[in-house]
Amino acid sequence: MRLLPYIFILAQIATIPTADRRPLALSEVDDAARYLFESARDSKWMEAEAQLRTLRDAVEDLPAGLQPADVASALRGRMRELPDTVAQRDRVRTMEAANAITQSVIGLSTRFQTRVPAQIPTLAYLGRQLELGIAAQQPALIARATADIRQTWNELRPQLEHAGHVADVRRMTDIVVSLESTTQVADVGLLARSELDVVSHLEAELK
Repeated sequence: MRLLPYIFILAQIATIPTADRRPLALSEVDDAARYLFESARDSKWMEAEAQLRTLRDAVEDLPAGLQPADVASALRGRMRELPDTVAQRDRVRTMEAANAITQSVIGLSTRFQTRVPAQIPTLAYLGRQLELGIAAQQPALIARATADIRQTWNELRPQLEHAGHVADVRRMTDIVVSLESTTQVADVGLLARSELDVVSHLEAELK
């Protein structure tokens, strides 16, 4: 008889809503959009077609009522663009739409609990914006992404320093300073890849 109260408590715990966790489908959308971006960037169109199918399935599995509603609507709007851009092998438009979906995922993820600071996925999005600026030959886009990386990094850096991520802080700071000073597009491309590598490493450490 003594066990009954504990069983009752466990049953209650099992029924506690898990709305504070990011839905699996939203994580799958995030991954597929990133892989689609990379496939288009590298002009690997068979891979892009496969990632588009994966992305479409993940979007269909998204729970109803995700907030903010305008962000969810923007994500679905971008999804409607992608079948044509991929079929037409339109590298820049596919990269743009895929990264816009990543941006929407960031917006839809803010209400869910995570160990990873919000600035980490934002830095990943911005690193790909640098690559988009290169592909689209838009210096203004590169400059805007660079400025946004600086602002986002200034927000995140104190947290990482406090947590003891000294090597990653040093490396990312060097990358940001180099981005702000370089005038060579080729250098921006290399720095974008380096920035994305550091962000990926930090994300893995912080999970």
